[in-house]
Amino acid sequence: MITSLLRNVVSMIGSSARMAGRSWLTELVVRTVRSLFSKGQAKGLPWLRSTIDKSAGYHPALAKVSSHTRDLAGVPCMLVSPKDGATSDKVIVYFHGGGYVAGSPRGHKTILAQLALDTKGLIVAPDYRLAPENPFPAPQEDCLAVAALVARTYDDKKITLAGDSAGGALAITTAVQLAQSGAKKADNLVLISPWVDPTATQGTIISNQSNDFLDTEFLNIHFENLMQEHDKQDHRVNFLNASLADLPKTLVQCGKGELFYDQIVEFCDRAKAQGVDLELQSYRAQFHVFQLFSAMLKDAEDALAKISIFINRG
Repeated sequence: MITSLLRNVVSMIGSSARMAGRSWLTELVVRTVRSLFSKGQAKGLPWLRSTIDKSAGYHPALAKVSSHTRDLAGVPCMLVSPKDGATSDKVIVYFHGGGYVAGSPRGHKTILAQLALDTKGLIVAPDYRLAPENPFPAPQEDCLAVAALVARTYDDKKITLAGDSAGGALAITTAVQLAQSGAKKADNLVLISPWVDPTATQGTIISNQSNDFLDTEFLNIHFENLMQEHDKQDHRVNFLNASLADLPKTLVQCGKGELFYDQIVEFCDRAKAQGVDLELQSYRAQFHVFQLFSAMLKDAEDALAKISIFINRG
């Protein structure tokens, strides 16, 4: 990651062109992550998975939390809380992103640590099964199993389901299924750059390609790896025609420079039309899941602070 960062510093000197309103540092981060994903496509999933897990980077919050791994409902989970313990009534079940084929709680630990500190709560992050080894609906089953167990175990707590990218999609379907199961519903839902329309072929998924680190080839290949013979319009992965009325109070964050921007806006409009109490916070020049870089980017630090304010109100 450091080598790639230095290489992209050189590229920025040669060509600093960037999205209007985007800082030099934000563009550097985008180019660096884009390089990582491009290399991952060439080297294959094992390399990409390993590299993402090692790329979480330093964050001051990491020194102030405790974490350990524990199986919940048969799924390995990372549990994160402040070093002096979780003293609030907040429990957050966080589903990591990674296109359903990569990522883990380890690679998202900077987000988990900051949320644990700011909410003084317990974070439960499932290390759910990944495709293509475990195709649909394995990730969805794991996330629902963990969330249902958390709901039963902490029925006196305020439970937030949260996730980014594919993890955002997992948070949505888990919230809906939990509500429909008759179990304790989630109190809040937090979605960071959720991947809500994986079959999209028009709009910002094309026009924002120069502004984001994702590309359509990566998305298409790995959505195929997830779904295989299953229906790509299934409402557990594609939400633009799904019933959303059972969603709890929801906060959505995204960057206007990301591939998913217009599908996220459409999702939010449909959820509101179905009666969901939803707030969308969009950042003018940011990219997909920029919140991972809160130690470097002011917008990311601000976004995580707003997520914690939303959860603490809940």
